[in-house]
Amino acid sequence: MNQSNISGTRMTRGMEICERNQITESMDGIFTVPSQTGNGNYKVEVVHGHWVCTCPDFENRHIEACKHVYAVQFKIALEQYITPQKPQVIASDAIPCKFCNSIQVLRYGFKSGKQQYKCKECNRAFVPDSDFKKLKYDPELITITLDLYFKGISLRKISDHLSQMYGVEINFSTIYKWIAKYIGILDSYVKTLTPKLSGNWHVDEMMVKVRGGINLKGSDGAYKYLWNVLDKESRFQLASEISITRNEVDGMTIFKKAREIAKAIPTQITSDKLGTYPRSIERAFIDVREENRPKHNRILSGACKKGTDGNQLAERLHNTIRERNKVQRGWKKDNTPLRNGQMIYYNFIRPHATLKGKTPVQVAGIDVKGQNKWQELLKKAIL
Repeated sequence: MNQSNISGTRMTRGMEICERNQITESMDGIFTVPSQTGNGNYKVEVVHGHWVCTCPDFENRHIEACKHVYAVQFKIALEQYITPQKPQVIASDAIPCKFCNSIQVLRYGFKSGKQQYKCKECNRAFVPDSDFKKLKYDPELITITLDLYFKGISLRKISDHLSQMYGVEINFSTIYKWIAKYIGILDSYVKTLTPKLSGNWHVDEMMVKVRGGINLKGSDGAYKYLWNVLDKESRFQLASEISITRNEVDGMTIFKKAREIAKAIPTQITSDKLGTYPRSIERAFIDVREENRPKHNRILSGACKKGTDGNQLAERLHNTIRERNKVQRGWKKDNTPLRNGQMIYYNFIRPHATLKGKTPVQVAGIDVKGQNKWQELLKKAIL
């Protein structure tokens, strides 16, 4: 079993542990997580900015996250986005009653997918006006489904989890519609932002399962080529494009898309030995004076083994995409919102260990404030 499959298995088991609702937290921030077999407990905490666990899997294999760490992360995410059905008094700086303005209100379950409250003074239930007036459902419910999905959890498992833990009945098909709708809104917004980049781009292509692609001999489906460009220093993914061939026009298209986002000309482009890249780069930057065109750093076979700067950044990105594409069992169309959503998650949401826990947009000078980055992005995209 490869590393991506192992990581996905740990994540799934972590969600199963979280669903048991047996994780406890001490006053000093140490979580106690029951063993999945019921034979003891393990301690999970943050040490110097990194999650650590006392289980043998974490200590002996030196992995980034075990199933117990994933379980704690899911618990924190769910508590952040969705409040349990049990009524709780809200702090004085929270939402006041829309009828009598009293601050003595309780969380009172969900109504039509939105958080409902009940006033202790006038005894009336209400759903407050939100900053997201254009959203049909509660934004907290939407953002948690987005976050869990792009962390690798299937639509049906998300639906089942919300039902079991919080009594919120959301069909998996509705969750997919949310993803398609709100990723489209977010994608339009993030394309208006201008990241500060190093000017050193990496490009690579990979094969992904897409309906209408090429049926390879011995494969389990139809495949097309997925091209990706990212910035070296910030790891910011600039562009993603699907094609059925790998000719110079396909390569030119991905570079033109990257230029639109970067709003700048790179100084260097690193690629593998694919023969179409030199001509693709030339055509994509034909309007730029020759002395200002990017230098092409073409990595030949064995170059990485000799210690030179290779194309590992793009290849590492492709491992992440390949892992998610496998869970999704392929894409139904080229312009799937799932592909754009993966880019948004990679750039804006997911912290990178090589960036010292920052996201690519933070390194690129675009700071999304707030702990719930999905919600902050939605707020800016909609209002």
